[in-house]
Order: sequence, then C-alpha cells, then structure tokens
Amino acid sequence: MKLQYKMTLFFVLILAIVIWTIGFFGLKNYENSLEVQMGNNAMDIAVTLASMEKVQEKLADKDYHAVQEIIEGIRVNTRFQYIIVIDMEGIKYSYPTAYGLGKPYISGGEEEVLKTGEAYVSADRNELISAIRAFVPIYYENDQIGAVIVGLLKDRVTEENQSYYHLLYMTFFIAALLGLISATLLSLNIKKSIFGLEPKEIALLLGQRDLILHSFKNGIIAVGEDKKIIFYNDTAKKIFDFKRDITGEDVEVLCPHYRVLLEEVLATGESIYNQEMRVTPYKTLVSSHTIMRNHRNEVIGIVSDFQDLTEIKQMAEELTGVKKMTHALRAQNHEFMNKLHTISGLIQLGEYDKAVSYISDVSRIRAELSTTLNKRIKNSHIAALLLAKYNKVAEMKIELNINPNSHLEKLPETVSADDFCSILGNLIENSIDELLEVDYQGVIEVDFASEQEGLYMSVTDNGRGISEEKQQKIFERGYSTKDGNRGLGLDIVKRIVDDSNGVIDVTSEEGTTIEVFIPME
Repeated sequence: MKLQYKMTLFFVLILAIVIWTIGFFGLKNYENSLEVQMGNNAMDIAVTLASMEKVQEKLADKDYHAVQEIIEGIRVNTRFQYIIVIDMEGIKYSYPTAYGLGKPYISGGEEEVLKTGEAYVSADRNELISAIRAFVPIYYENDQIGAVIVGLLKDRVTEENQSYYHLLYMTFFIAALLGLISATLLSLNIKKSIFGLEPKEIALLLGQRDLILHSFKNGIIAVGEDKKIIFYNDTAKKIFDFKRDITGEDVEVLCPHYRVLLEEVLATGESIYNQEMRVTPYKTLVSSHTIMRNHRNEVIGIVSDFQDLTEIKQMAEELTGVKKMTHALRAQNHEFMNKLHTISGLIQLGEYDKAVSYISDVSRIRAELSTTLNKRIKNSHIAALLLAKYNKVAEMKIELNINPNSHLEKLPETVSADDFCSILGNLIENSIDELLEVDYQGVIEVDFASEQEGLYMSVTDNGRGISEEKQQKIFERGYSTKDGNRGLGLDIVKRIVDDSNGVIDVTSEEGTTIEVFIPME
C-alpha cells in the first residue's frame, strides 16, 4: 500500500476510534443518567398514586373498574407507558388495556415490594420485559393492601436517544472528511519532499547502497570538499586499521601519502587512477581517486578506492596452494627415497629379516593409512590432501595420526571440498609451524566425522600451547607469531566457518586443539 493511502487510512482510523470511543461512553453515560432520571420520575408518580385515598379505598374494596378509571385517567397524561395497581396476591386492578384486569401480574419484580413493603426502582432486561419500573407499596389503615407499578419501556428511552445518535453520526462523518482531506494534503507534501519515493523504496535504496559499498573487496573512502570523511566501507577500515569510527573527521587521520594525493586531486580537479601508495614497508596499495560533481558540475568531494597488493599476492599463494603442493611432492619423494635407502642398506648388510620386518611395518602403516583414506573418505581431493600432509610431516620427523574411526560420507551444503581442504590444511600447517619450534617428538592428531547434524573436525598438537590473549587474535587477518607477511591461514578458516554458520573452539593446555563444527543445512 502506498504511503499516501497508509497515512489517509491511519488518520481516518484514529479519528474514527477517538470519536466512537467518546461517543460510545458519552452515550452510555447519557443513557444511564436518563434511566436514573426516568426512574426517579416513575418513583415520584408511583408514590403520589400510592398516597391517593381514592386509590387506597377502591383497592381495599376490590373495585377493579374504579381503580382502572382513576389510574388510566392519570396515565394518559404522563410519558409512562403503563401504570399497574396490584393487590397482595399480584392481581391487576389497573392495566393499559381492560382485558388484563383481574389477571395475575406475570412480568415479575413485584415479589420484594409485596413481601417487604419497601419502594424501589428496577431497570430490567429479560425475556419478559425490558423497562424501567418503580414499585411502591399501597397502605390502607396502616395495612399494606397492594402496590403500584409505574413503568417505561426501553424503546421509549431509545427514541429519546435518537437525536444524540444522529449527532454522533454527523460528527463522525465531518471529522472523517476533514481527516481525509488533511491526510491527503500531508501525504502529498511528504511525497513531494522525498521525490515521490515510497518508504520501502527509500529503505531499499539505502540498504542496497550500503550492501553494495560494503561488499566491495576494494576499500572505499568518500571525502567532502571540506576534507571531511563522509563514508568508508569495511574493507577500507581493515586496510587502514581504523580503531574507531572516523566518519565526519578530517583526512588528517589518514596516511600522509593519501593526503598528498587528495590535495593534488582537489587542486587540479582531475581524477587519478591506478596510483600506487606505500602505506608501510610491508603494505602497498593501488588507489584511484575520482572527483564527485553535483548537477551544476561543481566539485563536491572525492571517492577513493584502494586495493592491497600485498594481500592479493598472499591470498593467491594461500588459495592456489602452488607452493604447498611443491613442498608436499618433494616431501613424498624424500620419504620414499629414505625408505628405499634404509631397505637397501639392510639388504647389503645381510639383515634380511630386519629388511622384511621393516617393509612389513611400512606396508602395514601404509595399508592402514590407505584404508582410512580410500574407504572412509569419499572425496579424492581430501584424501590427497591428507596423504600429502602425511608425507610432508614424515620428512620433518613429525608424527601425523589420523583417527582410524574418521569418516567422511558427505559435506555440508555450504562447504565445498576445496573449503574443507582449506580448513584442514591450514590447521595442520599451523600445528607443523608450532612443532618445528620444539625439541621433542612432535605429534599431530587429526579427527573428523560427517554426522547427520553436521561436519566435525579437530586438529591437536603437543606443542607449547597458545595463551588466552593470543587465542583471541589468532583468527584476525594478518596476525601471526612468526616473522614475515603471514597470518592469512586461520583468517581463511574463520571466514569459511562463519559463512557456513559454523563454530570454532580453541583449547590450549598441554598443546593446542582446534575444533570446528559446521551444520549440514
């Protein structure tokens, strides 16, 4: 529904609710007041009639016609629809129609006045009668001989309220009409102010703008002509390592090289593209700076985008795995050459039994590994990765144990085989880097399983462990305890796991265990 129609409907509904609420309670209050007033009037007439000596005498004489004549002569001159006189047995001595004389009063409500002799007013709403009635006892020579009932049916009350109903309807109609006109004028004015866009369209445009700008892999910074920062995306925040929100601040908070380029662009009014910026000795950016102009062709700011060349090179090396594949193949070749040399030496020494035993041990270990990789892992890429890592750590004199109960039938919907290899490969590489620093036998334990709920994997090493402070930082891009441009591996792991709504848990006591869980759906 359009904004104009929403506002119009809203104002009309509010006015309707307010008017009907006020009218309803006002009318109810008026009806109650009118009922009380009519009840008092009925009581006054009933008291007067009960005090008339002629009525008392004729009722005591049980003269139906005389009582009827007196009462009806009075009733026709009042607003009340019926005045009934009854004796102590409830027999009617007066009634608006003569055929009711001498018959029992059946409308109810008279029991109390006949029993207690007390006067009262009753507003009844039942199946027999809906009326306001006053009951007053009639006494003769100090003895109660009957009662008089003065009543007004509720339809008379409704008739007297009709004028107020009409007034309420008219007020509602006028207020609704004024509200409709006011809402239409207001909505048209607001529509003009927002260039004819609906709120959904504005929210969609703003949301799309933020999503688009923040989803760029390049860093983006927009600066006004007053050199105040008006926008930057998440990538720019990471590239320049902003520790706080710098929106609205001067460009002085940015690096000097960027400020120089900014001054040049503002001075010349010409955009600059593909300009290298050296931010730190280890970080070089490629930047472009585009002039922003308004509809009058006036310069109103600059939009700059940045790309981290260093990160691109590191990411390419991490993702393609060329270097790791070369090391893995070289390690596998060395391992088999070492084993062949060992077998050759035993044979030359005549230690045939030892040679056979050695070959049997190697074959058994290889058979167990092959069984685990070939039969329990249904993906050849993952099996190849584990085999390569096994050969690599064997060359480095590190023991890699793959849990024989590990199994992998299928991967979660959000994780590909390459993603799994990236996670497992980077976790093993981190353990290798740690164990190369210790002077005792390094051991890496790998375990993984694909269950109905999700994919579980863990990598454990018996290294020196990780402090709690460092545990909070190891998944940050660029953070590493080693020298050089590193710190991308665990960031890749964290990104893949987060994108899959997974969980990473780090435990470090005697060594380090990193556990990953990714739901199947």
